[in-house]
Amino acid sequence: MRIIGGDVCKSSLVCWELVEKPGKLKQIFSSEKRKFSKTKPDPLTFHANKLSLADFETYLLGQHDLAKTKVKADCLVLEPTGIHYAKVWAIVANYVDVEVRWVGHQESVFTRRSERLPNKNDQADALALAAYTWSHWQQLEYFLDFQSYPVAEIRNVYYQMNSLIRVQSPLINRIRQQLTEEFPEAANADSHPSVKDGLEPLFVWLASYPRLLVRKNNYWKNKYAKSCLLKYGVEISEFTKNFSWLLCVVHQLEFDCRSRLIELVNSQVFKSYNLVFDEFNFNYKLRAIILIQIYPLTRFSGKAAFKRRLGMGREQHQSGDMQYFRNSGSSEARSQLLLWCRQCIVNPKFRPASPIGKELGKKYDELLNKYSSDGSLGKVQALTKYFDKQIEAIAKTENSMSETPNSPALLQIKAVKLATIQSKEALILAAESGVNVELPGLDTSEKAKGFKTLIAFKVISLALRRLWPMLKKANCSD
Repeated sequence: MRIIGGDVCKSSLVCWELVEKPGKLKQIFSSEKRKFSKTKPDPLTFHANKLSLADFETYLLGQHDLAKTKVKADCLVLEPTGIHYAKVWAIVANYVDVEVRWVGHQESVFTRRSERLPNKNDQADALALAAYTWSHWQQLEYFLDFQSYPVAEIRNVYYQMNSLIRVQSPLINRIRQQLTEEFPEAANADSHPSVKDGLEPLFVWLASYPRLLVRKNNYWKNKYAKSCLLKYGVEISEFTKNFSWLLCVVHQLEFDCRSRLIELVNSQVFKSYNLVFDEFNFNYKLRAIILIQIYPLTRFSGKAAFKRRLGMGREQHQSGDMQYFRNSGSSEARSQLLLWCRQCIVNPKFRPASPIGKELGKKYDELLNKYSSDGSLGKVQALTKYFDKQIEAIAKTENSMSETPNSPALLQIKAVKLATIQSKEALILAAESGVNVELPGLDTSEKAKGFKTLIAFKVISLALRRLWPMLKKANCSD
């Protein structure tokens, strides 16, 4: 067997080849690591240009001078950190019919650390990927699954739309700043996107952007004719017009992405899924991110893995006297689920009329009453969450300094960690005893927000426990 591990850099790929079951990786690395310099580059570092990609093809096919065996590779192993950079090499491998497998970042790091390979070394990372794949060659569940159409397109369109949404606020803010000195009446005026084309009338008028609507809207033209600054010779600048044009383009692209995403989510292939989603009144964005994470359902053997995939898993981390929990799974799915809960469950007016909608609404009301009437219960939960975040941040700093175990800075971090753990234990004990304990460093509004978020996540957890069997019963596993 011939396995090639590839560590992806910004515009290059560093390779390590294994043709037999590896022994101790540290020993292999020490004896086989390649030395290189600016004048003599590493021959197994390939670059994203025409000549080097052709060389990479030759290497995959076993026709390269440095190929350990003159046969085509069985597999190219990549880590999807920086997925857009990694796709270049996957495309080439697919072109020459070499299988591509993807290994998660945590698995790669664990393999490197457990084998005592050096940190921040591209060749060591490539070796770890190849060794991991060799060890788990027959266990496909140990590798990440990248879906085919239509889920792959849903993923692309979803994240493209998110990018378009993120760039809008800076553009809008800058245009409104300009309008305060060019057209004050419009600077703080509300402007909402049209359901027909996603464009906002104010920015369309500013940019003279072409619009395929039968009915013309002269509201802003008439408003500007009465502007207080026209008397003083002030006009709309070319900068404002150009920025508005750019914003209109972004709005139109977002509208196109949204339309395409809704079309994809409602594809016939997802009919069984959507019948279940209807019971929860999931919006199109939440349906999209759920499908991205869990389709097909056959990938999951149990409810716990299903919940973890959707961002509602909890990982326990313990090292000596330190113990804390942190969320695991998709943060994007977790955010969309929280948004859905606040929109459709918190307010009784918008709760789904289905049996599951009524159950979730009742659960929210019960938890709200429970935590409101028992102040110590809510405070213990809030204190635990607050200090777990603090301890996790300290632990990350401590781990990053593990290469210098006796440094004064690391000893200081350890002392801070111990003090934080002791504070957590003392405050929780006090709260459980009925003492009026206040969360450190948080104002009243932040405490209330955290309290309700805690309840929302408990409701979401229940929703996912119900969603899992409902999807299985609806033949979504077929």
